[in-house]
Amino acid sequence: MSYDCDDLFIPAHQQLSLLIDLANQYQISQHILFKGSGLFLEDVLSAQKLISPQQFKCVLHNAQQHFPGQDIQFLFGSRSLVTPFNAAITSILYAHNLKEVFHRYVEFSALVSPWLTPRIMQTPHDMMIYWLDGNHHDNRFLIEVSMAAIHALCRQLFSHKLEWQYEFNFAEPEYIEQYWTHLGSALSFERPMNCMRLDIKWLDIQLPHHTSTLSQLTYQQAQQQIHQAKLQQSFLEHLYSYLMQNIQQPIQLESTAQYFQVSPATLKRRLKKHDTHFQAQVDQCRLHTAMLLHHVHGFKTEQIANYLSIHDPTNFRRAFKRWCGWSLQSV
Repeated sequence: MSYDCDDLFIPAHQQLSLLIDLANQYQISQHILFKGSGLFLEDVLSAQKLISPQQFKCVLHNAQQHFPGQDIQFLFGSRSLVTPFNAAITSILYAHNLKEVFHRYVEFSALVSPWLTPRIMQTPHDMMIYWLDGNHHDNRFLIEVSMAAIHALCRQLFSHKLEWQYEFNFAEPEYIEQYWTHLGSALSFERPMNCMRLDIKWLDIQLPHHTSTLSQLTYQQAQQQIHQAKLQQSFLEHLYSYLMQNIQQPIQLESTAQYFQVSPATLKRRLKKHDTHFQAQVDQCRLHTAMLLHHVHGFKTEQIANYLSIHDPTNFRRAFKRWCGWSLQSV
């Protein structure tokens, strides 16, 4: 069982209210902010309206298009995880350590990061946060939101900035000063994946504001909410898990559709509704597998290619560039 991008489960009066406040500060009309989303201010103020990830992303897209300057994504992101709107966020704010924080961030992603789904990869030296569909060309704004959210969350939890390193799948933007202001200077561009890296020494340090009872109570409440609303995984997460488990096999649309008990045409339509297509999802999984094998297991290029059943070096180089847009040298 999985949820879709047009399922209604996000309270409109929670994180979305941050965008409304920012719109008021910048004198942006609420009609412009809500254009095409099917939402009205009255929906938010009623504190009863549930919206979908699709609607939320529509409002974020409007903010990207109409806010002056290039900082709205950083301002919204930096507020989105430090305001205790729900039990999931509260359980994160009062967690025992960063390992617990990021476990809950992933587990409750539908409630705390409905715009992009996070994943964690840990090596012997560092931990990496990345996001599904994070390399999609239209998702740069959402990546900036997500990274600003994690940066601000950790700064609040420790009362000082941590030594994050940021990697981006695109060239350095013209508004680089916003990155320096909101993220810092440890920035690398034209990399295979959008991700954040942190030394593992930070993961087990007890957080100053940890409260055991409140942390446990809100964690249980968030778990109940996830189970009652059936938000354990999205459709794209379900597909991602299936593809990752079968990444060494010849993956076909037809066999995948059979696994999901739908026709190939139905699977195509469902993917289109999520603004993606089958080959993009397969390429993402191959890229993530390659990065996992390289960073966690220390595989060399030839070993990765053989694991993915690509036995010609030239074909592997071409495939890698298709997966992420950059050459193997970017690794």
